[in-house]
Amino acid sequence: MKTYRESMNELQFSPQQKQEMIDRLTAQSARPPRGRAIPLRRVCALGAAAVLTGALCLGAAASGVLKPAAQAFGVVFGTAPAQTEIIDQIGRPLDARATVDGVTVQADAIIGDTYSYAIVYSIYREDGQPITADPDPNRDGTLALRFGDWNTDVGHMGGMHGTAWFFDEDPADNAVQFVQLLTADAPLKPSTATVHLTDLKQGIGEDATLLAEGSWELRFDFACEDSSLELPGGQSFTVNGEAATLNSVFVSPLSLRIDYTVDTPVPQRKNGSSGMADGASTPQPVFLTLTDGSRIDLTGFGGGVRPEGDTTRCELSGVFDQILPLDTIESITIGEATIPVNGR
Repeated sequence: MKTYRESMNELQFSPQQKQEMIDRLTAQSARPPRGRAIPLRRVCALGAAAVLTGALCLGAAASGVLKPAAQAFGVVFGTAPAQTEIIDQIGRPLDARATVDGVTVQADAIIGDTYSYAIVYSIYREDGQPITADPDPNRDGTLALRFGDWNTDVGHMGGMHGTAWFFDEDPADNAVQFVQLLTADAPLKPSTATVHLTDLKQGIGEDATLLAEGSWELRFDFACEDSSLELPGGQSFTVNGEAATLNSVFVSPLSLRIDYTVDTPVPQRKNGSSGMADGASTPQPVFLTLTDGSRIDLTGFGGGVRPEGDTTRCELSGVFDQILPLDTIESITIGEATIPVNGR
């Protein structure tokens, strides 16, 4: 929880600071645990988001054979029949690739909803040799690989938060995969996505091994089907003793976004800057209750805050660790407020 609280302590970042933050923190290649609370957070102004879309192609990597979206995202979001069906409905395969010095980076598939998106890439050598002879997987199956720099530009001028990691979908081929999960703070207009990746490395810091030097740039269109559901707001609850009102809740099989207002202003810090202290900045208990009675804790999701007169506007949002069919979600709870989903 420490990293989430620290990220919530800063209200605003310049565009340069935002880019430096995401470049530095995404060098951490290991996939965070379920219900993650990772440092890759950007505190920013709130807003709606738009649908991200993808080129209508079928894609795969090492052999050049194209793969469906459900296959590309199977390791990331699950391979149960209900999950596969949803991924193929709202995901889109891609066929964008770039080759530099014998190494190809290919965008395999994209999946998106109103506020979030995920992209899977495959990286492989054209000569059929593996990217590394010693992939050195972590205990959770992620690979100790990273790009020196990566940036996905979808024309969004606001902030984003999320995570990224490497994995090996099929150890029998010579490709490894890279996945990005990102959530925006404001509308994302349909446009051409430009992805910039540099210098594939293994390890961290000065001891990192350069596996492939170069700069890969990919471009593709968007066209994902949005399956988000907007739930009614207006419920009242308390945030550390302060009255709060739920403004809106958006949920899809991919992600969740909660927007609420706390009836207290953003306090001024000693240096004169605005920042959340121990009040509204403290993460509220947020969890999903599924129809089978189990619960998923999402308190570690990212988000942001901003002042609105004498009140504070707060957002909590992120991508799930698995695809969740909406008919399996009974309700969403934040603090004392519970919003029914299934049987609405």
